[in-house]
Amino acid sequence: MNEELLAEVAKMKANKARLFGKLLNRTYRYMSDLAGDYLKGIGYENFRVGHIVALVHIEVEGTSINTLAAGASMTKQGMSKLVKELQEQGFVMVEKDPTDARALIVKYTEKGLRAMIDWRNCTNYINQKFGEVLGENKLETLKDLLGELVHEYENNYVSSSKNPLNHPMMQANWMTVK
Repeated sequence: MNEELLAEVAKMKANKARLFGKLLNRTYRYMSDLAGDYLKGIGYENFRVGHIVALVHIEVEGTSINTLAAGASMTKQGMSKLVKELQEQGFVMVEKDPTDARALIVKYTEKGLRAMIDWRNCTNYINQKFGEVLGENKLETLKDLLGELVHEYENNYVSSSKNPLNHPMMQANWMTVK
């Protein structure tokens, strides 16, 4: 067995608590658990944080499923499933787009609007909890730093040639895998 490789992997594993992906993933889990507990505590029984992904991307005048999917970085099929669940629970209504017979427009119901206000209160609660752990200054710094990474990703990486998924060979492989 290659001792050098073993030593390198052992060194990596010794520092696994500080792996960036793990830190982001666990922080997201903490936030999701706080949100889930908060929402359940105010009466949202069959409501998942995933439903918020759809709700927060709906414009007040309504939004097409395609636009919702793009805004949430998910497939149209995945967004359609979320919208159907939200519709069944009374948070949204779906209408035909008057300008495109093939498209559907998703709009808030009154229950959906109330859910958005509850979500705002939930995010305030999460900010409060994170602020208790980090302090307000560190929390704002963390948001600024994450905002810089999101900006880089959305504006310079997603559609750039640096993204390996945009390489022509990868595009060809994606086509055969699907």
